Amino acid sequence: MLLSRVADALYWMGRYIERAEHCTRLLLVTEDIATEIQGLDESVAQAEWADLLSIFPGSRLVERAYPAFAAFALPYLSSFLLEETNPYSTFFALRKARENARAVREALTVEVFLNLNDTYRTLETHARKGIGDLPAFRDALTTTQRGILATVGAVEHTLTRDHCWLFLKLGEALERTLRTTLVLSAKLPALLGPTPKTDALFYTRWRSLLRDLASLENYRKVFGARMEPELVLQFILFDAHAPRALNYGCHAVKDYLERIAGTDVRTAPARVMGRLCARLAYDDTDVMRHGEVLVFLLGILTDLDKAHETLSAHYFVT
Repeated sequence: MLLSRVADALYWMGRYIERAEHCTRLLLVTEDIATEIQGLDESVAQAEWADLLSIFPGSRLVERAYPAFAAFALPYLSSFLLEETNPYSTFFALRKARENARAVREALTVEVFLNLNDTYRTLETHARKGIGDLPAFRDALTTTQRGILATVGAVEHTLTRDHCWLFLKLGEALERTLRTTLVLSAKLPALLGPTPKTDALFYTRWRSLLRDLASLENYRKVFGARMEPELVLQFILFDAHAPRALNYGCHAVKDYLERIAGTDVRTAPARVMGRLCARLAYDDTDVMRHGEVLVFLLGILTDLDKAHETLSAHYFVT
C-alpha cells in the first residue's frame, strides 16, 4: 500500500520536473525565434517574449537594474530561468522537484536523485552568481535542459513500474498536457488572425509553435515540409502517437489513472479524463470545421483542472 504523502510527493515531483523542462525549452525557442525575427518586426519579437506571461499565469517579471544596452530578452530570461520567487521559473520548479524527491528518497533510484540534484545545484550556482548576457544564458539553458532530460531518462530506465512510478508519470503527463494547452491558448489568437500567408513571418511562427511543443520533427515525419495551419492544428490537437499532442497526453493521463486504480471501477478523475478523451477522439472534425479551436482549448483546461482536483481529493487528502 502506497502512503498518501508518498503518492502526493511523487505526483508533484513529476509535475515540477516536466514544468522545469517545459519552461527551459520555451526560453530556448523564444530566444532563438525572437533573435531571428527582430530585424523583420520588433513588436512581434517582443510579443513572443510577452506570451510567456500568458503561458505561465500568475508569474511576473522581476524588476532589476539591467544595463542600458541589455537585450529586451534579459528580464524574461532572468525571471523565468533563475528567479526563486517566480513559481514558474525553472529554478523554482527544480527546487520543488528536489524537495519532493528528498521526501521520498527511498522510492527513487540513485541515478534519478543524483541527476536531479546535480542539475539543481548547477542552476543554483548560476542563480547565486547571476548571468549578464545572452550567450551565457544560452549556455545555462542548454546545460539545464540536458540535465533535466538526463533525469527523465533515469526515471525511464531505472525505476520499477510500480505505483511510485505511476504517480510520478501521472504528474508528468498531466503537467505536459496542461502546458501544451496553455501554449496553444496563448499563441493561437495571433497566429489565427488576419496575417496573410505571404507574410515573411507566417511560416516561421507556425514552425516556432511546433518547436515550443517539441513536435517539429514529429510533425515533419507525418506531413513533410508542408507548414499549413490546418495540418499543424490537426496534428498537435488530435494525433494519437505524438507525445506532445493533446489527444496522446489526455489518453496517457487516463491510462495512468486506470492503472493506479487497478479495478474495473472508474474513479472520479478517470471519468473526467474518459469524457475528455472521447471528445478528442470524436470531435476533431467539428472543431476544425467550425473553427472552434480556442473554445475547445478552454474546455480542455477546465477538464484538466477538474481532473487534478478530483485526483487530489481521491488520493492525497488524509
